[in-house]
Amino acid sequence: MNTKILLCKSKGYTITELLIALSILGILSAMALPNFFNQVQKTRLSEATSALVQLQTILVAYADENNTTNSGCNNGTAPAWGDLNGIAAIMTNNGPASDCIILTSAITMPSGHYTLARTGNTSDSNYYEFTASDSNAPEFNAMACVDLVNGASDIEKGNSNTAIQSSDLDCR
Repeated sequence: MNTKILLCKSKGYTITELLIALSILGILSAMALPNFFNQVQKTRLSEATSALVQLQTILVAYADENNTTNSGCNNGTAPAWGDLNGIAAIMTNNGPASDCIILTSAITMPSGHYTLARTGNTSDSNYYEFTASDSNAPEFNAMACVDLVNGASDIEKGNSNTAIQSSDLDCR
């Protein structure tokens, strides 16, 4: 028997093969990218939540250390960002929060994605509620509260479906 081996030289892919490969790649990307961006936002939210926990601790330490929540900055009636920074560093995108700026004025976190501010009943010197929010993803917010009278504290995080509201916190 005499067998011949035929060799074919491939000159490339056909347009149909390329379109099929690009279609498959497009479908996979359409499924993977939203999950990726959702995970990135969850990571940023974890950073904001960590900052809120630190803020709760610093506020309680400030009240304990000074036996009051009155500010040392500009003879204010509530602690300022600079007062709390005297207990432990509160970092912003411009360095430590060292100014005598009231807590209701938002500061931007070092990553530049979230802002932190005191929200809710700001006239009560024994109850503090803080919100971390990202203007690009408002549903991924986080809120924390601390009641200096009863010692209660809470922290809640939003998700891709629902943003946290003040009523979701349980400090009173």
